[in-house]
Amino acid sequence: MPPAALTDSHQASDAALAARLACGDAGALDPLYRRHRSSIYRFALLWSGATAVAADVAQDVFVHLLTHAADFDATRGPLQPWLLGIARNFVRRRAGVQAREDGEPPDELALPPHDRTAPPPDDALAASRDVARLRLAITALPPHYRDVLVLVELAERSYAETAAICGCELNTVRSRLSRARGLLARALDLDHEPAAQARTGKGSP
Repeated sequence: MPPAALTDSHQASDAALAARLACGDAGALDPLYRRHRSSIYRFALLWSGATAVAADVAQDVFVHLLTHAADFDATRGPLQPWLLGIARNFVRRRAGVQAREDGEPPDELALPPHDRTAPPPDDALAASRDVARLRLAITALPPHYRDVLVLVELAERSYAETAAICGCELNTVRSRLSRARGLLARALDLDHEPAAQARTGKGSP
């Protein structure tokens, strides 16, 4: 069976299981949990930087699915992006972030210009060889930049899916992702400089 057919079959199975849940068949939750739990957990972990928060968010998402499966509309897209949208709401709520930050400046004015040729996060991770530093740098990003960075670069969602999850336009996703990449690369560079100075003895009195 070609990969596209496998994907279509997978999505149809998700939709069928969600429909069973909506009809009160709680047994349909387990295969959905096993299929999607790791993606939900990883998203929440990368967003929050905390394993405890990620575990709680993953649990909250599937409790929500159990009780609100009827809200899922398979005609509007696959189940996983819908679950990631729920996870985004839960993890932001735990971080004390409103769905739309009050007084959030326009994306083009929020930060000074940066180098748009900055390497993507995967390259920064390979260069730094330090997952902990990368996670700290991600969690230091403003929430609206963190959303798109984690969803597009690390959760591998499309721009369209990310726009739907975040409730914004495609151009907004592109703008935020560009700035998030630059901020992340800058943070890793700044964090790397003191360590390099310590190894070479530079910067010491």
